[in-house]
Amino acid sequence: MILTGESEEGTGVEEEVLFALSSADRMKLFTEITAQERRLTDLAERIASSVQETSKHLGRLVDCKLIEKTPGGTFRSTPFGNLINGMLPSLSFVTQRQKYFLTHDLSFLPPELVWRIGQLTESHFHHHVTNVLLECQHLLGMAEKYLWWSIDEPLPWFISKKFEEDTTVRVLLPASTTAESVLKARQIVGGRADFRFAEKVPAGIALNERVAGVVFPDLNGRLDLSYGFIGYSPDFQKWCGDLFSRMWEAASPMWPAQLERQMAGKQ
Repeated sequence: MILTGESEEGTGVEEEVLFALSSADRMKLFTEITAQERRLTDLAERIASSVQETSKHLGRLVDCKLIEKTPGGTFRSTPFGNLINGMLPSLSFVTQRQKYFLTHDLSFLPPELVWRIGQLTESHFHHHVTNVLLECQHLLGMAEKYLWWSIDEPLPWFISKKFEEDTTVRVLLPASTTAESVLKARQIVGGRADFRFAEKVPAGIALNERVAGVVFPDLNGRLDLSYGFIGYSPDFQKWCGDLFSRMWEAASPMWPAQLERQMAGKQ
């Protein structure tokens, strides 16, 4: 249902909200209030400011409907404010890694995962391809229930693993891959892996039940193994798992004809 006058009411709201949260003090006040209802004097102490100055900041947050004053004299977040607060982790994560995201292309992400990218906040950011590969190999060694792996070109790892019969192993490769790449992957994860093939593998992911890692493409569309995010939190794993599942479902279980011919020649 569309509310009468909704489009007019929304005019300028985005600018007001962004301006209100552009102040470090107002951002801190908003964060404190969304966590718990608080009184003016308490809030003034938390930003080390006078009651008068704090009151001005709160007035701006009230004006754009992020917070409201209760009959009891405390300040609390509005439903609108709670929604905005839920979006802030994604904005914070992206801005903190501005240099990285200026040189990497994430335009392939569906809107849902863009909004949820703040779930990658609890991660370790690794520089240099050696560190990324070491972490991925560590991830392989920890896998017991499942291992999901997407990559555009498998690199030789110094470890491999023979999985138990009930372990789910999925490997996603580009349709243009070669027999040599498939053999490399099999050397690493064994012969029981379930392979699928995509026109393009837009993100490199390694994921098990304990930890996940993800790398993104550079501006030329090539997966950049020089930098990677590794995370142990459930939110981080959920985000990586959802992205892998989307890629997996969109890929084909049919082996490309040229790859079947190459594999036949290897046997």
